[in-house]
Amino acid sequence: MNARTALIAFAIAASAAAPAAAQTHLDIVTFGGSSNLPIWVAQEKGFFAKQGLDIKQDITRGSVEEIKNLMAGKYQLGSTSFDNSIAYVEGQGDVKFDNYDLVGFMGVHSGMNKVVTRPEIKSYADVKGKALATDALTSGYGMLLVAILDKHGLKPNRDYTAYAAGSGPNRLKAMKDDKAVIALVSPPEDTNAKKAGFNVVEDANKALGKPYQGSAYVVRKAWAKDHEKELIAFIRAIVASHDYIFTDQSGAKAVLKSHLKNLSNDEIDAVYAALTSGDGGLNRKAEINIDGVRTLLALRSEYAEPKKKLTDPYKYVDLSYYEKAMKK
Repeated sequence: MNARTALIAFAIAASAAAPAAAQTHLDIVTFGGSSNLPIWVAQEKGFFAKQGLDIKQDITRGSVEEIKNLMAGKYQLGSTSFDNSIAYVEGQGDVKFDNYDLVGFMGVHSGMNKVVTRPEIKSYADVKGKALATDALTSGYGMLLVAILDKHGLKPNRDYTAYAAGSGPNRLKAMKDDKAVIALVSPPEDTNAKKAGFNVVEDANKALGKPYQGSAYVVRKAWAKDHEKELIAFIRAIVASHDYIFTDQSGAKAVLKSHLKNLSNDEIDAVYAALTSGDGGLNRKAEINIDGVRTLLALRSEYAEPKKKLTDPYKYVDLSYYEKAMKK
């Protein structure tokens, strides 16, 4: 073996023996459902790994549990109905936090909810005297459903009550158990509801008729300040994932199918369409829809207690990390 061959062999052996670059582990908590597709894609297509991240995802049973765990530091990142975060900032949530500092830094989707009713509820008028199922009593998509019912002349506490059920599957279960007759659910729970004989009445965004920011990625300000590098890496991975979903239909559907195993190919097609088309669906480039946040503030100003006039979306949003991540 000549000297050059020996040197190459040594380099190959050293390379094989060297440990793989360490990845930073982060925990994220989300609700279940198809809006997790960007996280699944980023995991399976290597977008997190490319950014030096190892992301573990847990599914929450409801927003109260989710917010408590985020504030306690069990999770560094979260995905939640952005109305939840606004409610806690304003002291209008179901739990009070003296040091609440969660902020939205990136958008998940601009609303993917469908209005679903029990089989016997044929019109909004039939809801009168009954209960709606929501995540929490004072936040989440409940305000959106209240606004839709208001358009049909139904007022909370006067014409109907609210039942705090938690996540989408739990809202569907509450209707199956006859604890509520109407709820908002997102894919694939709308498909499961239809299979169970429930009525999928209409798209909630179309019913509202205004821009809407549904779920957003949230983080504690204190953690973000000390972990800017990791947060920017997460943003870049998620933006790449959103881009992939919109540009590689077959690849995105394959990832959906691997996680939503009980759905047929036609149902997967419908879920993908809901994620990528229409008034709602995933936010392009994972950008927060600021006009949609203004709609959330308007709804909360009108229906939340105690009454507050909320107007400034940037009180609840910090785009500085997103802007740094998107700089070339």
